[in-house]
Amino acid sequence: IQNPNLVKRLQKLNKKAVNNYCPKGFQLSKEQTPAGTKFERITKLKSSKNGKLILYFHGGAYIAGLLYFYKKFAPDFYRESGGAEIIFLDYKLAPEYQYPVQLNEALDLWQDLIHRQGYLPENIILGGDSSGANLALAMMLKLRDNQQKLPVGAFCISVWGDMTGSSESTVFNYGKDAEFGELGKKLTKQKRKLLHNSEIYSWLDNENRANPYISPVFAEFHNFPPMVFTVGSHEMLLCDTLTIVQKLKTLHIPVKCDVQSGMFHIYTVCRHAMPESSHSYWLILKFIRNILKNK
Repeated sequence: IQNPNLVKRLQKLNKKAVNNYCPKGFQLSKEQTPAGTKFERITKLKSSKNGKLILYFHGGAYIAGLLYFYKKFAPDFYRESGGAEIIFLDYKLAPEYQYPVQLNEALDLWQDLIHRQGYLPENIILGGDSSGANLALAMMLKLRDNQQKLPVGAFCISVWGDMTGSSESTVFNYGKDAEFGELGKKLTKQKRKLLHNSEIYSWLDNENRANPYISPVFAEFHNFPPMVFTVGSHEMLLCDTLTIVQKLKTLHIPVKCDVQSGMFHIYTVCRHAMPESSHSYWLILKFIRNILKNK
């Protein structure tokens, strides 16, 4: 986050976000809700709708858009779920659009899926990485607080859960995190201040960063569904995951957490690029299979 090149990389990636990539044997449709929330649906060719759905929120600090490589999840998600459709929310981006725009879009899409498209919460698994995992948790908190049904399960990859930057791993992993920190360096008071005011938080403006809908580490998770988390041991965001997982365990909510040694932010998204990625990705696929396969 301290590295100014990170924002430039995210913005550069965003230029590649609008594309029509679709895995072989599947079809892609770009749609929107009656309220205008955009999303992309991937379905298997020559398959019938069975009511199963995996809803995914992509990462990118709310700056980068829906990139093609997320859609590569579709064949595995389809296979392990027993034929689920996969829908990706294509939320509006910061800094032009700020909180709670993305959260409202997530809620709008959820309501559309349930009330217009006819999906049942007990047939939906929710997933996300980084800011997308932040959004997934925030949406479930809103649904629960509004006495609405949550998805049957959820998984979070390297969740960005604390916008205050107050976790211990922000400090002790600053010199290990190749993406957000500075290798071999220490987090000084000056760098912490720069970090707090960096463009990576442009989606927040002057919002209270301790708001649980913004920083889920400060939330309570009663009535949450079973969950899976993956995170790298070298991430500055490591404690975001560990704090949330511990809260879920205290409430006796079924949860698994896979911490891979030496791994970087959202390494799981790399899928088969390295053994650690494959291990964490397989854990998510197993989670999907156990919940949806026999429905």
